[in-house]
Amino acid sequence: MANDPVTLHPANVARQLVSGEVPEGVLLANAWKRIGAYILDVIFIMGILMITTGGTFILWTYSISGITKAPHIVLLHWLVLFTSHWLYFKYTGLWMGRSLGQRWFHIALVHDDATPLGRIHWGRRAISKTKYAIPLIGQFWFGLRDLVKIKNDESHRSRIDFAHHTVAAVDWSLPPATRAMLR
Repeated sequence: MANDPVTLHPANVARQLVSGEVPEGVLLANAWKRIGAYILDVIFIMGILMITTGGTFILWTYSISGITKAPHIVLLHWLVLFTSHWLYFKYTGLWMGRSLGQRWFHIALVHDDATPLGRIHWGRRAISKTKYAIPLIGQFWFGLRDLVKIKNDESHRSRIDFAHHTVAAVDWSLPPATRAMLR
């Protein structure tokens, strides 16, 4: 038996590595679910901005000629973009305990011990998440770094998760008291 190449591991090694306080049976969301949820969130945010501006929001936000002709309008569009990201992630978190994309993929953001996030945590997390809205830098520098971090880390946590002491868990695996707080 000592030379047996097959070894047995606990059912959820990642959960055990996150913290000793995580309740038994809580499963962590993988990187692809988290990326898919964020993409759905961005589609929703940009869709609302496109509908409300008649399709001109993207044209002004990414306008190279607008930077030289009307930089104040381009800056205003960027301010609206960052503010809408912050408001969306803060208030969907407060209202549902997660964003719409996370709800679609059955992901819940909770503390290390699987308790729900408080009111103050959603605002801070939303501010941290606006860095992904920066064109090219946000997606390719911050986004890809966090994707690699999530995939390579046993606890499936991004830099934002580490900074705010949170984990992205599969919602149906949470304790009943925490699940009751989700919408």
